[in-house]
Amino acid sequence: MTRTTTLVAAGLAGLGLSIGGVPAGAQDFSGKTIELIVPAGAGGGLSRQAQRFSKTFSDHIPGKPTIKVRNIVGGGGQKGINFVFNRAKKDGTQMLWGPMNFPGLLFGLKGVKYVPAEFNAVGVIGVNFVTIARSDLAGGLKSREDIVKAKNFNVGARIPGGALGLFSRFSFDMLGIPYRFAIGYKNQPKLKAGLMQNEIQAISTGDIGYWVFYKNDLVKKGSAVDLFYHSSFPIGSDTPEDHGKSFGDVPNFVAFYKKAKGKAPSGPMFEAYKWFAAHQVWAMWMMLPPGTPDNVVAAMRKAYAANWADKRTVANFSKATKSAPFWLAGEKGGALLSGYTDIGAEAKAYLKTIIR
Repeated sequence: MTRTTTLVAAGLAGLGLSIGGVPAGAQDFSGKTIELIVPAGAGGGLSRQAQRFSKTFSDHIPGKPTIKVRNIVGGGGQKGINFVFNRAKKDGTQMLWGPMNFPGLLFGLKGVKYVPAEFNAVGVIGVNFVTIARSDLAGGLKSREDIVKAKNFNVGARIPGGALGLFSRFSFDMLGIPYRFAIGYKNQPKLKAGLMQNEIQAISTGDIGYWVFYKNDLVKKGSAVDLFYHSSFPIGSDTPEDHGKSFGDVPNFVAFYKKAKGKAPSGPMFEAYKWFAAHQVWAMWMMLPPGTPDNVVAAMRKAYAANWADKRTVANFSKATKSAPFWLAGEKGGALLSGYTDIGAEAKAYLKTIIR
């Protein structure tokens, strides 16, 4: 197993789209303000996508309320999630927009104070992640596969168990590349600055961050290389789902591994990677707190589905990520929140070594 050093750098069945009859006028949010709580700093992909969704979401909520994005930063993202679960108003005016920390939940990490299945889930949007490295690594990356010659560089991330860090770590561990892991970058702008200043040499970002911060800047200029992207896996499959069409010739990690190593990935690390990708790619959950009345939950689920049927919403998201958005609801979404403990013993043991 690759040795690494850590541095500190700076009830869901009702989630379906077939909503039961809600009496006309049962909910009216006229004159109210709804807060979408984003558990990350402003300026990153989560906040940008929350802003995009809110532009048309209000049109589908009875009373067309004002919708504002509110950032609650702290605890590696857990402060905002904990707030919605434990303290948010139960009248539909405060909702979470953000990821679940499935590794933290799996291992009972300090600071995780919520139970996914007890949230009232409204829906979830998927996010592809991309791993990027400075092009001057290993004497210069003449091809993506040259990254396997690099060693002992710094990989930047927000927190130990977050998607940005783990997608990088899974990749470099499976490829057998030694690296150091640097945490504490509060958002993607900070990670980009670290990459530009050569403080760190590799990062992972969500698809929106890729287009906003890297593709048309560092990658286009040739100072960084987009190595591979990470998509979701159907449970039990070794083949990733093809959601990365917006990345052009950038391969998914499995295809990259096959080309670089001459064989398909396998073993506990790959099993852990598949488990993580199957759950954590679904990164933008809209959640109402436990105890929210059923009629409020139903109204928000109906509005959520209507917003995705709105051509303006789809066009807005597609413009940002260069591909159509993908999202889950119903039993598929519920399975992710209740089945995250299903992971093999060896894969779980490996995962435990890289999330702390």
